[in-house]
Amino acid sequence: MLSRFFSSNKKSKNNSSNNDLNTIDQSLDISIIISCRNEINTLKKTIDSILNSKNVLSFEIIIVDDGSTDNSCSFVYTNDNYKNIKLIFSKNIGVAAARNLGTKSSKGKYLFFCDAHISVPDYWLDSMVRTLKESNGDAVIPAIKNMETEDRGYGGTWNTNLEFIWLGKPDSSYAEIPLAPGCILGIKKDIFETIGGFDNHLKLYGVEDQEFSLKLWLFGYKILIDTSIEVNHLFKIYDSYKITYSDLIYNYLCLAYLHFDYNNLVKILELFKSKPNFNIAFTNLMLNEDLLKQRKKYFIKRKFDENYFFKKFNIHF
Repeated sequence: MLSRFFSSNKKSKNNSSNNDLNTIDQSLDISIIISCRNEINTLKKTIDSILNSKNVLSFEIIIVDDGSTDNSCSFVYTNDNYKNIKLIFSKNIGVAAARNLGTKSSKGKYLFFCDAHISVPDYWLDSMVRTLKESNGDAVIPAIKNMETEDRGYGGTWNTNLEFIWLGKPDSSYAEIPLAPGCILGIKKDIFETIGGFDNHLKLYGVEDQEFSLKLWLFGYKILIDTSIEVNHLFKIYDSYKITYSDLIYNYLCLAYLHFDYNNLVKILELFKSKPNFNIAFTNLMLNEDLLKQRKKYFIKRKFDENYFFKKFNIHF
């Protein structure tokens, strides 16, 4: 299918604030990549919200349907409003691999990875790209509001057990954050390619955003939050993927094995050994011959070790 330069015909009243962002020409600014699986109740609403939002920057939308069985993407074929959306099909390869697949046909200078159950405000793309430029950042997220409550999160961090916890609102309009939740993440495409994208060793769903965030920081890049943009996100009570607890433990162990040194690996194994299905997850990790090769590659390319990350963000592990 042909790609489309989606851009708003309605300019901001303050044009001077947008002119420094981009002069719309034949280039494409942003590729929005949405991986989905069985999102029939939310995907169309998400696409409509994106298409109806005002933005000066041009963008394309790429949907990666990872084995849906509920005709999640049928609307793309039945309405001309969606005819230029790129639609890619995969079969249960998981979130990380599906996002990587979507980038292969992307044309934008920036990549924005979005969940299939969000709604966005006007100028969300413009503002987050501006934040990257003004702060010399490399990746950016918005504030995330729970679609069904008034709860908000401003990026995440780890507690002493390396469990993800949401951060409160920072004092400034943008700030560095340790972990970017996968609801929405914008990143410069060249940096995404430099770090090798999301790690395909992770199983189906879970932890991929945390591994990606850690890798960015260890490789010398910076993640920011733009608090001026707030995106509504539906926190679903069910998972689109049928994952087991051993899969989730495997993903945590995989993250640690890929990025932690010897002493911290000992600590993570001690922390997780009492969890259900640890033996299954650990055995699967041991039998994955590619992991050691990937670990070596990451250690060669990284500028900092994980202790730098823990110290920088006051994580007591």
